[in-house]
Amino acid sequence: MENSKNSTQTFIRCIEFFSGIGGLHYAFKQAWSNGEVIASFDINIVANSVYKYNFGKNPITKCIESLNVDDIEKYEANCWLLSPPCQPYTRGGKGLDDQDQRAKGLMHLIEILPKLSKSPEYIFLENVLNFEKSRSREKLIIQLHRMNYEIHECLLTSLQFGIPNDRLRYYLMARKKIIIYENIGENIENLEKKYLKQSTTNIHRSWPFECMLLNNNNNNNNNHNNSDNKKTDNKCHHNQWLINDIPNITSSINYLSNYLDDDDILNEKELENHFVKEKYILKSHDFKFDVVRPIDQRSSCFTKSYGSHHIFGSGSLIQTKKLEFTNYDFKNPKSLLELGLRFFTPTEVARLHAFPLKPKNSDNFVDNLNMQDKILLSPPRLYDSSSTYYLEFPDDVSIIQKHRLLGNSLNVFVVAELLRCVLFNY
Repeated sequence: MENSKNSTQTFIRCIEFFSGIGGLHYAFKQAWSNGEVIASFDINIVANSVYKYNFGKNPITKCIESLNVDDIEKYEANCWLLSPPCQPYTRGGKGLDDQDQRAKGLMHLIEILPKLSKSPEYIFLENVLNFEKSRSREKLIIQLHRMNYEIHECLLTSLQFGIPNDRLRYYLMARKKIIIYENIGENIENLEKKYLKQSTTNIHRSWPFECMLLNNNNNNNNNHNNSDNKKTDNKCHHNQWLINDIPNITSSINYLSNYLDDDDILNEKELENHFVKEKYILKSHDFKFDVVRPIDQRSSCFTKSYGSHHIFGSGSLIQTKKLEFTNYDFKNPKSLLELGLRFFTPTEVARLHAFPLKPKNSDNFVDNLNMQDKILLSPPRLYDSSSTYYLEFPDDVSIIQKHRLLGNSLNVFVVAELLRCVLFNY
């Protein structure tokens, strides 16, 4: 869903750092038509091959920590899109945070930001839960405050956007302030400390943000007239949010069946590649891995280990037989063999991550739905017939590689909505 105002807005030129398979690129294209991603950076060879296959240009393989001011300024970008490596912050990692070698790229960008003759007007960052507690985040917030950025942070899951996948992620949106607020005279160091001290309240956990709803109600009810009313003390400074463009989807999460491959696409031979091997199930005594059915409205987060022997904690397995049975006995894994457990296919995971895919068939699945069904599916769109770019994988990318790339990616629809309704919304 494109911003209705973007025809009158500044042309946005993006640099996509840590580009992967282009999740931020797809999201930007969905959120904003008046702009382009002019350069992308990543060192993953397989991810870059997928990126080139779909966008027609190779990401730059130069290490981000080696970029200098000239390397960045030559693109004249006014927007940075970042999805840095999550391993320094994951619960299963070593907790090295900013001392992790994989955090060097982000640390370098934070350091180089004030050295630019013209810093980007917009910055968007996505990462995992726990980034909000990291030293990396603290360094980023301090730098953005010092450079007069307006900051919005949130911890949101795809479920809050109507998508049956519980992928909780941290998001940061920052843009250069146009208006100087009344607290600008305070000591900048005190402002930083005050903001960081209030981290738990500064990070939104609902969608739309509480202050978006409050500001929208104030605009609708008061229409500038209530000068006697107390000034709203919240973190949202936008005069007008796109609340009318955000459907109420919290009560209409899609069924997983809408995201599954059709039988004519996933034939019996293809299906064999995705069934969980018996030995993986039998050795998982008392491990309560996540089993879901097509009629369910949730699935757990898919990680880069999905599709391998790591069946516990890497993502949901879908039950294909005895669908009426849900009393799983994980202490007797042999009893689970008759349930026909399989992995979601890479295409199904891509749908749950809201990547734009070509319609399942030539009749266009969405066009054949009645209006009510279309409302339930948009947002999020399962298929984007208006997209210029679709996600497809080259033939030489294996199933396990596809899962690894998708596990390292993001939810395109969630990011697109945050770009459209928060970062690019004036």
